[in-house]
Amino acid sequence: KKNESKERIEKAKSFAEYYYNKCDTKDYSEIKGYEMDVNAKKFGFSPEEIEKYCNKKTERYGKITVGQFNNAVTVARPTDFYDYFIFKANLEKTDSLKYIVVGLYRDKDIIGGMRFTATAHPKLVRTKKKK
Repeated sequence: KKNESKERIEKAKSFAEYYYNKCDTKDYSEIKGYEMDVNAKKFGFSPEEIEKYCNKKTERYGKITVGQFNNAVTVARPTDFYDYFIFKANLEKTDSLKYIVVGLYRDKDIIGGMRFTATAHPKLVRTKKKK
């Protein structure tokens, strides 16, 4: 809870809204205005990856809207250095995935990743990037 400040919640929500707005407008340009993890920017949020992700998610779920803040989770593991901010998701075509999770680095407000989940208390495990 100590890392759950109003500013951090707003930063996570505004990033998710910004990202899904890029999908809506088919703007696959580089993300601007947010400090991002180098690897996330290179592998998950590069213009090519944004286009691929947006096309796949929009086709499957339709318009994606970020809803209200639900929960913040800090996983107490030495290998996990994120605070996860969980927001309700409004998907045009399905109700199966109900939440959007945004990861911010614990010691800084750097965006580390984002994903969908079906539960408000997901099992949050970082996956290793394939080389």
